[in-house]
Amino acid sequence: MLKSLTLFAALCAASVAWCAKPNVIPALREWSDGAAGETYALTAASRVVIAPDACPKLEQYAKTFAQDLGRTLVKGQPAPGDILLQVKPDAAANPEGYTLAICKHGIQVEAPTALGAFWGTRSILQVFADQNNTFPAGKAKDWPEYKVRGFMFDCGRKPFTLTTLRQLVKICSYYKLNDLQLHLSDNYIWLHNYPGVKTAQDMLAFEPSAGAFRLESKVPGLTATDISYSKADFRALVDEAAAQGVTITPELDVPGHALALVRVRPDLMYKGSVGGKHDLERAAMLDLTNPETLPFVKAIFDEYIDEGIFPGDFVHIGTDEYYGDAESYRAFADAMLKHIRAKGKTPRLWGSLSYKRGQTPVTSEGVQMHIWSLGWQNPREAIAKGYDIINILDGWTYSVPSGNGSVGGYGDDINAKAIYEQWSPANFNQLSVDPKEPKLLGGAWAMWNDNAFLTDPGLCGRDLLPRIQKNCATIGTKCWDGAAKPERPYEDFLAQIKAQAKTLDAEEPAEWELSFNVLVPAGSTCFPLAKSDETDLYAVSPVNGKVGFRREGAQYTFDVTLPQGKPTKVTFRSKKRETTLLIDGQPFPGKPIRQFFPEACKFFTLPNPQAK
Repeated sequence: MLKSLTLFAALCAASVAWCAKPNVIPALREWSDGAAGETYALTAASRVVIAPDACPKLEQYAKTFAQDLGRTLVKGQPAPGDILLQVKPDAAANPEGYTLAICKHGIQVEAPTALGAFWGTRSILQVFADQNNTFPAGKAKDWPEYKVRGFMFDCGRKPFTLTTLRQLVKICSYYKLNDLQLHLSDNYIWLHNYPGVKTAQDMLAFEPSAGAFRLESKVPGLTATDISYSKADFRALVDEAAAQGVTITPELDVPGHALALVRVRPDLMYKGSVGGKHDLERAAMLDLTNPETLPFVKAIFDEYIDEGIFPGDFVHIGTDEYYGDAESYRAFADAMLKHIRAKGKTPRLWGSLSYKRGQTPVTSEGVQMHIWSLGWQNPREAIAKGYDIINILDGWTYSVPSGNGSVGGYGDDINAKAIYEQWSPANFNQLSVDPKEPKLLGGAWAMWNDNAFLTDPGLCGRDLLPRIQKNCATIGTKCWDGAAKPERPYEDFLAQIKAQAKTLDAEEPAEWELSFNVLVPAGSTCFPLAKSDETDLYAVSPVNGKVGFRREGAQYTFDVTLPQGKPTKVTFRSKKRETTLLIDGQPFPGKPIRQFFPEACKFFTLPNPQAK
């Protein structure tokens, strides 16, 4: 077998003559051209091949790659036209690096780890997509500059379907982002805007979905009622991501941003001063002086760690924007970090210790810290204290979708062009660090969905995918090569991203129309027409008996009730910014109305429930 693999590698040997590289995002670090005019072409007979004794992880990645190509995975000897994946351990090599050797006879991917080999397959997919399933002959050597290349997605404040989360995994994997952090619990950020709510106690009795905990929980009343993820579904998502090279880092935000927790344990609500913040903030803050708070929080994390729902290496404990006293905050952070570490996980937190100064020490051994605000955390101080840091600085990398088209920190979108041309993981503005600093793990970008409920612009997961694709490609590029200046113009880079949108199912939402011949039985209180993870269509909505649909956990209805016992044709017609209704071929006037805060919702896209 070894002789056969060696012969296959020899067939793909290429001369070294530096030349233009195939277009890949992130760009290949090194490329040498092969025989002039020679090209590999994928055929119906091409296979993905691994050795009979290949490690289980390589087999898993090879299976993913074979599925991507629509080809067969085999263990055995490669033949002309095959793509061979190999792992050759090398302790001195970058564990996520890989080499490619391409000739007309086949492609060989070689790496020191299975994950490195998988990243090689992502490059192959991109070149195939760009060059009609061909790859020019040559050799590539590629490796990431930084260990952490991430995307932080807030699905706590605003509900998103599992379909959306799966799409995020696919996008991250394609651009070699290895860390998808899911912000699984949070609350509406402007609590004081709720009408008729005067006190923190009032807030606990008000709109339940304003403070959401997205996971199935043993704690009665904790799990969100609009959209939540069962333990089985979440674990399946984690496994699905792992098969695509992506680690899902779960985040449960405490001790602030914790309205969902305070609602089920109102006795643990913070009772002190919140400084210049609105007093309603107390409804979303835990009392860290109460001896029952820490055990309560530990038990929530333990439920998911001990049951294997959080099987990955990293768990994020939140810790941002807590307005209570510094010493109790620092003691809580220290205790939680040590607790997560004792569970065999690497703990992660939002850097806040420069703002929350005090005498209480906070452990740093094996702790990863997000540097998100220079006002809350000085990156140089964090490094000096022994923390590993990740650059997710708000002014560069924070997005808060609103639909208004603004770009830059906390804008409708990040300024991807500025990041592409000027940013690197070492860039912390006036507090930048050495790009080679060993405690600088890498970088990430964040999508915060603060605009929900009272300020909901109506953007659903499908609306957000094009910008998510663009931003993941940009951050992935800058964290992969670490270069402050890119090698090609942003316009060319952006054009390639747009060309890849169809492959990633990240295009602008498609228009659609569905018609149903309906006969509503007498006494019907719910009559579904179509169901999917993203959309349900109803002839009789369960909330009020009218024609409508469910979209991301909320019911929307038109002001029309179908006659019972009489045949009626119902047609839903959806465009990018609106969904309209036809009854027996005649347009029904009026827009769909959301079941809660209808005056605050600008309705946009409705995903097709019958789309594959």
